[in-house]
Amino acid sequence: MPRILMVEDDAQITELLETYLGRYGLEVMSVDRPSVALDKLRVEQYDLALLDLGLPEMDGLELCKLLKKQYPQMPVIISTARHDVSDKVVAFEIGADDYIAKPYDPRELVARIQMILKRYSQLSSPEEASVFAVDPVKMQITQEGQVLDLTQAEYEIFALLLQKRHQVVSREFIAGSVDAMRWESSDRSIDVIVSRIRHKIGDDPKDPRYIRSVRGVGYKYIGA
Repeated sequence: MPRILMVEDDAQITELLETYLGRYGLEVMSVDRPSVALDKLRVEQYDLALLDLGLPEMDGLELCKLLKKQYPQMPVIISTARHDVSDKVVAFEIGADDYIAKPYDPRELVARIQMILKRYSQLSSPEEASVFAVDPVKMQITQEGQVLDLTQAEYEIFALLLQKRHQVVSREFIAGSVDAMRWESSDRSIDVIVSRIRHKIGDDPKDPRYIRSVRGVGYKYIGA
């Protein structure tokens, strides 16, 4: 049974989600403070963390960053009543796997949890090996040993996505991090370059194996 660590200081929401998630075979451990969550993680293992943002002791974004640093293989979903777009962008940049704004239908949360747990389970399969390798000296990326024919912008963006694998990388972050985009940093330009990368690696944007679009934010490398 998958174990969910929920950090939520609203007792009514906690009770509702504990009951609802339990119906779908999800065991929920609820705590209302980040310090208690960190104590739990030192002695117990969880399959996913569900975090509110407006928490006592520390902001949920700070807790998310800490969890992704200490437990990188544990997915994190942000569940919050805050609707600031910058919170969503920051959450993805620091490693959150999903972001769902309250109020929401608990069925949607269950579906998102199940999807993420399935994806992480597939990524941890022993038979799955890394497909791409980056050579920063030669500025080359190989796909199963074959050198990809990439422009400088394509190389830098793809190398960034590979470096931030399984994290959402915003278009703003790409524009500020990729030297080749310094003079051409519009969202449309980035989208065109990612489209060319997908074509060269044989990735279908409608059913991606490697690069997933995150609507309104950016991109995420989801492969091994």
